[in-house]
Amino acid sequence: MVCEAPIAVISLIDAQRQWFKSCIGLGGEETERDLAFCAHAILQPDTLMEVRDAHLDPRFADHPFVLGEPRLRFYAGMPLEITPGIALGTLCIIDYVPRQLTPHQRQALMLLANQVVQLLQLHESNQRVKQQSIQLERERKNLDLVIRGANMGTWQWNVQTGEVILNERWASILGFTLAELSPMSIQAWEHMIHPDDLPAARQSLEQHFAEEMDFYDSKFRMCHKDGTWVWVYTRGRVLSRTDQGEPLWMFGTHADITELQVYQERLQASEERLQSMIRNFPGAVYRCENNPLWTMHYISPAIERLSGYLPESFMGDGAISLTQITHPEDIARHYYRVQMAVNRREPFDVVYRLLHRDGSWRYVQEVGTGIYDEQGQLQFLDGFIWDITQAEEARNAIQLNEQKLSSLYQLSPVAIALHRLADGAFVEGNPEFYRMLGYTAEEFPGLSYWDITPTEYAAAEMEQLESLHITGRYGPYEKHYLHKDGHQIPVLLNGVLIENSHREKQIWSIIQDITERKRIEQMKNEFVSAVSHELRTPLTSISGSLGLILNGMLGEVPVRARDMLVIAHKNALRLAHLINDLLDMEKLAAGKLDFYMQPQAVLPIVEQSIESMRGYAENYGVSLVFDAVAGDASVNIDAQRLQQVLTNFLSNAVKFSPEGSRVILRMRVQGRELCLAVTDQGPGISDEFRTRIFQKFSQADASSSRQRGGTGLGLAISKELVERMGGNIGFDSIPGEGATFYACFPLLTDGRMQSTVGEGS
Repeated sequence: MVCEAPIAVISLIDAQRQWFKSCIGLGGEETERDLAFCAHAILQPDTLMEVRDAHLDPRFADHPFVLGEPRLRFYAGMPLEITPGIALGTLCIIDYVPRQLTPHQRQALMLLANQVVQLLQLHESNQRVKQQSIQLERERKNLDLVIRGANMGTWQWNVQTGEVILNERWASILGFTLAELSPMSIQAWEHMIHPDDLPAARQSLEQHFAEEMDFYDSKFRMCHKDGTWVWVYTRGRVLSRTDQGEPLWMFGTHADITELQVYQERLQASEERLQSMIRNFPGAVYRCENNPLWTMHYISPAIERLSGYLPESFMGDGAISLTQITHPEDIARHYYRVQMAVNRREPFDVVYRLLHRDGSWRYVQEVGTGIYDEQGQLQFLDGFIWDITQAEEARNAIQLNEQKLSSLYQLSPVAIALHRLADGAFVEGNPEFYRMLGYTAEEFPGLSYWDITPTEYAAAEMEQLESLHITGRYGPYEKHYLHKDGHQIPVLLNGVLIENSHREKQIWSIIQDITERKRIEQMKNEFVSAVSHELRTPLTSISGSLGLILNGMLGEVPVRARDMLVIAHKNALRLAHLINDLLDMEKLAAGKLDFYMQPQAVLPIVEQSIESMRGYAENYGVSLVFDAVAGDASVNIDAQRLQQVLTNFLSNAVKFSPEGSRVILRMRVQGRELCLAVTDQGPGISDEFRTRIFQKFSQADASSSRQRGGTGLGLAISKELVERMGGNIGFDSIPGEGATFYACFPLLTDGRMQSTVGEGS
């Protein structure tokens, strides 16, 4: 070595120790700082410390390494000054004998120390570069993860050459692979943008190039591989420019915002609907802040119709308050009701008068609610105000009408009565009700509904009560009332369920005395029966004769005559059908219609009914479908009467079904009953016709029924037949969605039911 010393060390010093970064001729790797010669050397960072003989230096004369092994005598150390005034350690040489450095050696040692410092700094710089590279790689990976996590496309564009570099996600947004789009140019990119959106995209780009905008920011539609349009949001920035200042490389992202755009369009449509609703609302919509002035944040244009003032008059500095134009007599009551509602966290509803700009007073109704913050403090009031001046005038008119109705109630020729639902006790009745039953007004309060109802109506009354509970009304319902003198009065009842001010349920009933109607009906039935019997025989002869002529039994019939004969024959058959229905109704009413009841399988009867009606259905362009689940079920039934019921159901369903539709007859076991149901796709049963559908001569629309044919007796006869055979009949229908008519009979579960012949079962 230049200094000709047996020991050379590069040592580093910290607060507790000295360790050897590099060492020649000395064992060990470190010592305590208190034993380090270098600890003294670094106290003067810019000076070489030379100890020529340690025995003669007070600092080291008693040093254990001087007195004992390795018996050091000479030390020279040059501090390693990393920054001015700060040394991390030394480059030192050590010898076992006293000596002195030559000037050349001293210069060499200082140069070598400086070189060590440079090497240490270079090593530190390399470490920093390495750490920065690691950090950059970590950030690159994180950025890649962010881009992947955000599901965003990236792009790089050389503005001067037009070259575009994309990632895979950019391509997948438009349904392509990256290979399918390579090579990509800016011209190809622009070609994929919707023509309507391209001008705005170019304008945004030019503004960024001109440094008018920090970023290129644009939203447009691009053509997907499948031909649809995808909304994308792109954002980018020029990161390098040419020497002439022209944009060179530009980088950016590409995101699919189709779903967001759809949401925004829906939100915009919702906002437009809301604004439309507000514009079309007959009153004003408002929001005001909870402060001493109740500052109006918003009030809709309709306030001008209510007050004569523009909406702007109620907002901003110097605004008019609603309180200023409220009638003085209404202010206190208005404030009290709103305050009470707010305290209870309930909506408020108040009526008061507003002074219109034209000087007139307008009655208005205000409905609103409080909006509260997380601490429960009132922030705003939201509400509606609308003009009810006409309603107030109408209320006055109603009061006048109530007086009129009261007079009509007293003078009405129809009986009207009110009784309690709970026990049937009468509350009141009009004079006609008292007269009809022979009681005075003083006698009546002690009577109950059940006191004037014969006991045989118990079951029918339960049905009407059930209807009352379900629909809130009952009737029309025919029954008899008991007169005070004991004779029975036929009546027709209709009624509704109400609640009085004490929430007690009561029944208002309109009662018609139908004694005269019943007498006329009896006369009519006797007349119809007589006429029907007298017409049946000659009509049968006419129908048969016409049939023989049409079938060619008397020779060929001229075409013109044949057309007239066909019409005559059809009308004769129709009249015969009417007469048969009339006779059946007459026999049912008189209890003279025979029933041949016997246990038998229902399936053959149903199949025969469908086959007999198939040709009839084909004439209307309607198909019949039979859906049977309980094919082996048996009931106690009159086969002919059951077939008559099914024929009525099917013919009605066919007549009222649109051409090309289906009529379905279903056969099911429900509990202990066998149910036969016929469903059509016709217009259904209107609400007003429901209560009359099983009455005689009832037709929903006389004109359409005549076009389709029918007497209005089929369902009335069917009801009588089903009930006489021990079954029940009914229907379900939603207007406009078809109807289902059904008949259900008790199933045979053992052999107790016997065949019977006679009326009823």
